[in-house]
Amino acid sequence: RYQNVQGLIPFGDLGITHPTLNDTKISELHAYINKNYPDIVVLNETWLKPSIFDNEILPSDLYKVFRCDRSSDSHPFDCNNPKKFRKNGGGVLIGVSNKLAVDSRLINLKCKAEFLAIELIFENNTKIIIATCYRVGTLGIENADQILGTVKTLIRKRTLKNMILIGD
Repeated sequence: RYQNVQGLIPFGDLGITHPTLNDTKISELHAYINKNYPDIVVLNETWLKPSIFDNEILPSDLYKVFRCDRSSDSHPFDCNNPKKFRKNGGGVLIGVSNKLAVDSRLINLKCKAEFLAIELIFENNTKIIIATCYRVGTLGIENADQILGTVKTLIRKRTLKNMILIGD
Protein backbone atom coordinates (compact mmCIF):
# COMPACT_ATOMS: atom_id res chain seq x y z
CA ARG A 1 0.00 0.00 0.00
CA TYR A 2 1.42 3.40 -1.04
CA GLN A 3 0.17 6.75 0.19
CA ASN A 4 1.35 10.33 -0.05
CA VAL A 5 0.11 11.33 3.38
CA GLN A 6 0.97 15.03 2.99
CA GLY A 7 2.15 15.22 6.56
CA LEU A 8 1.62 13.08 9.64
CA ILE A 9 2.19 16.16 11.78
CA PRO A 10 0.04 19.30 11.60
CA PHE A 11 1.31 21.96 9.16
CA GLY A 12 1.48 24.50 11.97
CA ASP A 13 3.89 22.24 13.89
CA LEU A 14 6.42 21.86 11.04
CA GLY A 15 8.89 24.27 12.62
CA ILE A 16 8.73 22.66 16.07
CA THR A 17 11.56 20.33 17.10
CA HIS A 18 9.21 17.94 18.94
CA PRO A 19 5.89 18.16 17.07
CA THR A 20 2.77 16.22 17.90
CA LEU A 21 1.28 13.81 15.40
CA ASN A 22 -1.88 14.63 13.46
CA ASP A 23 -4.39 12.53 15.42
CA THR A 24 -6.82 12.22 12.51
CA LYS A 25 -4.24 10.99 10.00
CA ILE A 26 -2.60 8.62 12.49
CA SER A 27 -6.00 7.21 13.51
CA GLU A 28 -6.93 6.67 9.85
CA LEU A 29 -3.58 4.98 9.17
CA HIS A 30 -3.91 2.71 12.23
CA ALA A 31 -7.51 1.81 11.29
CA TYR A 32 -6.36 0.88 7.79
CA ILE A 33 -3.46 -1.18 9.19
CA ASN A 34 -5.71 -2.99 11.69
CA LYS A 35 -8.32 -3.78 9.03
CA ASN A 36 -6.05 -4.75 6.10
CA TYR A 37 -2.67 -5.52 7.67
CA PRO A 38 -0.68 -4.97 4.43
CA ASP A 39 2.64 -6.75 3.96
CA ILE A 40 4.39 -3.55 2.87
CA VAL A 41 3.46 0.04 3.73
CA VAL A 42 5.05 2.94 1.81
CA LEU A 43 4.40 6.51 2.91
CA ASN A 44 5.70 9.63 1.18
CA GLU A 45 5.78 13.20 2.41
CA THR A 46 5.56 12.05 6.03
CA TRP A 47 6.94 15.32 7.49
CA LEU A 48 8.44 13.28 10.35
CA LYS A 49 11.32 14.38 12.55
CA PRO A 50 13.81 12.35 14.62
CA SER A 51 11.83 13.12 17.79
CA ILE A 52 8.95 10.95 16.50
CA PHE A 53 9.45 7.24 17.16
CA ASP A 54 8.79 4.59 14.52
CA ASN A 55 6.29 2.82 16.78
CA GLU A 56 4.18 5.99 16.89
CA ILE A 57 3.57 5.51 13.17
CA LEU A 58 3.43 1.72 12.77
CA PRO A 59 3.19 -0.76 15.66
CA SER A 60 6.66 -2.25 16.30
CA ASP A 61 5.16 -5.66 17.04
CA LEU A 62 3.68 -5.69 13.51
CA TYR A 63 6.22 -3.80 11.35
CA LYS A 64 9.90 -3.14 10.89
CA VAL A 65 10.16 0.53 9.90
CA PHE A 66 12.71 2.23 7.65
CA ARG A 67 12.69 6.03 7.32
CA CYS A 68 14.41 8.86 5.53
CA ASP A 69 13.33 12.12 7.14
CA ARG A 70 14.17 15.44 5.52
CA SER A 71 17.66 16.77 6.18
CA SER A 72 20.16 18.99 4.43
CA ASP A 73 21.66 15.77 2.99
CA SER A 74 18.37 14.54 1.56
CA HIS A 75 17.06 17.92 0.40
CA PRO A 76 19.69 20.29 -0.98
CA PHE A 77 19.35 24.03 -1.27
CA ASP A 78 18.07 25.25 -4.62
CA CYS A 79 21.05 27.21 -5.98
CA ASN A 80 18.74 29.22 -8.23
CA ASN A 81 16.46 30.17 -5.36
CA PRO A 82 17.98 29.56 -1.89
CA LYS A 83 14.91 31.05 -0.17
CA LYS A 84 12.88 28.11 -1.51
CA PHE A 85 14.73 25.64 0.74
CA ARG A 86 12.44 24.04 3.27
CA LYS A 87 14.14 22.26 6.12
CA ASN A 88 10.78 20.83 7.19
CA GLY A 89 8.39 18.53 5.38
CA GLY A 90 9.24 15.77 2.94
CA GLY A 91 10.34 12.38 4.21
CA VAL A 92 9.60 8.79 3.23
CA LEU A 93 8.90 5.57 5.14
CA ILE A 94 8.74 1.87 4.31
CA GLY A 95 7.19 -0.59 6.76
CA VAL A 96 7.71 -4.35 6.35
CA SER A 97 5.27 -6.69 8.06
CA ASN A 98 6.78 -9.00 10.67
CA LYS A 99 4.52 -11.77 9.34
CA LEU A 100 6.57 -11.92 6.13
CA ALA A 101 9.25 -14.60 6.17
CA VAL A 102 11.93 -12.23 4.90
CA ASP A 103 15.16 -10.63 5.96
CA SER A 104 14.75 -6.90 5.34
CA ARG A 105 17.81 -4.67 5.08
CA LEU A 106 18.37 -0.98 4.47
CA ILE A 107 20.44 -0.16 1.39
CA ASN A 108 22.69 2.80 2.14
CA LEU A 109 22.49 5.37 -0.64
CA LYS A 110 23.72 8.91 -1.04
CA CYS A 111 21.17 10.91 -2.95
CA LYS A 112 20.05 14.52 -2.80
CA ALA A 113 16.42 13.53 -2.33
CA GLU A 114 14.39 11.64 0.22
CA PHE A 115 15.27 8.29 -1.36
CA LEU A 116 14.91 5.08 0.62
CA ALA A 117 15.65 1.56 -0.58
CA ILE A 118 15.42 -1.78 1.20
CA GLU A 119 16.25 -5.29 0.13
CA LEU A 120 13.91 -8.15 0.97
CA ILE A 121 15.49 -11.60 0.99
CA PHE A 122 12.98 -14.43 1.07
CA GLU A 123 13.58 -17.95 2.43
CA ASN A 124 14.11 -19.29 -1.12
CA ASN A 125 16.85 -16.61 -1.54
CA THR A 126 14.71 -14.52 -3.91
CA LYS A 127 15.63 -10.85 -3.56
CA ILE A 128 13.42 -7.84 -4.18
CA ILE A 129 14.31 -4.19 -3.81
CA ILE A 130 11.59 -1.78 -2.72
CA ALA A 131 12.48 1.88 -3.07
CA THR A 132 10.59 5.11 -2.68
CA CYS A 133 11.54 8.67 -3.46
CA TYR A 134 10.10 12.08 -2.73
CA ARG A 135 11.63 15.14 -4.31
CA VAL A 136 10.57 18.72 -4.58
CA GLY A 137 10.06 19.66 -8.22
CA THR A 138 11.67 23.09 -7.79
CA LEU A 139 15.11 21.48 -7.47
CA GLY A 140 15.38 21.25 -11.25
CA ILE A 141 16.68 18.83 -13.82
CA GLU A 142 20.13 18.36 -12.23
CA ASN A 143 18.51 16.94 -9.11
CA ALA A 144 16.23 14.70 -11.19
CA ASP A 145 19.30 13.44 -13.09
CA GLN A 146 21.06 12.63 -9.82
CA ILE A 147 18.06 10.58 -8.66
CA LEU A 148 17.99 8.74 -11.99
CA GLY A 149 21.72 8.07 -11.57
CA THR A 150 21.09 6.65 -8.09
CA VAL A 151 18.45 4.29 -9.47
CA LYS A 152 20.76 3.17 -12.29
CA THR A 153 23.61 2.58 -9.84
CA LEU A 154 21.32 0.60 -7.56
CA ILE A 155 20.22 -1.62 -10.44
CA ARG A 156 23.77 -2.10 -11.74
CA LYS A 157 25.37 -2.87 -8.36
CA ARG A 158 22.64 -5.25 -7.24
CA THR A 159 22.16 -7.03 -10.59
CA LEU A 160 18.45 -6.85 -9.96
CA LYS A 161 15.74 -9.01 -11.35
CA ASN A 162 13.01 -7.54 -9.15
CA MET A 163 12.66 -3.92 -8.11
CA ILE A 164 9.64 -1.87 -7.12
CA LEU A 165 10.17 1.90 -7.34
CA ILE A 166 7.53 4.17 -5.86
CA GLY A 167 7.45 7.90 -5.42
CA ASP A 168 6.36 11.34 -6.35
